[in-house]
Amino acid sequence: MNILSKLFEVLLQVVVFSLIPFIWWFVTARRKEPFLSWIGLKAVRGSFLAISGCILFFFLLCVISQLWWIPSLLPADATVQSTYAGMGWSALPSAFLFGVIQTGLSEEILFRGFLGKRLIARFGFAVGNLIQGALFGLLHGAMFFLVTTPLKAAVITVITGFSGWLLGWLTEKGSGGSIIPGWLTHGVGNLILSMVQAFGWL
Repeated sequence: MNILSKLFEVLLQVVVFSLIPFIWWFVTARRKEPFLSWIGLKAVRGSFLAISGCILFFFLLCVISQLWWIPSLLPADATVQSTYAGMGWSALPSAFLFGVIQTGLSEEILFRGFLGKRLIARFGFAVGNLIQGALFGLLHGAMFFLVTTPLKAAVITVITGFSGWLLGWLTEKGSGGSIIPGWLTHGVGNLILSMVQAFGWL
């Protein structure tokens, strides 16, 4: 894929995923807090041990699910990362844009920065974070109901939903409301999975 067209696609997704949060903020909170701070793009405040422990657990979950569970549940070409198969280092620029910005940043803005924060404010952390994690899992799992059995798609939905819950915990409990550690964790996880495909390590 042409890197300029990929860059346009990436920026478009970030804008689209930020649009509803921006409108909501503009209507309800623009006089209380700047937009970037309101969605969690702010300084990290939290325990280094809690943040690093959560990130390590997230990566272990990614490794276990992506290397063992998910490949046994899906056809080989069912994930976006499979488009990088066999590309080697030439996949890196596109995989970085896709993993860190297009999905990592845009999904953290929408799910943890917007939905998670609003749901937690409304229902408390336990319920609000559970709902945002479930929505994250359902959004990612829904597409797999078309390419595999309902049971396998449901397992993927639960795994992804738990990942979303964990990123919500990292944002709210580990990082003082900042989405930056979750964004970097999510983005680097995506990048690693894409490069694993690029070098044929699966």
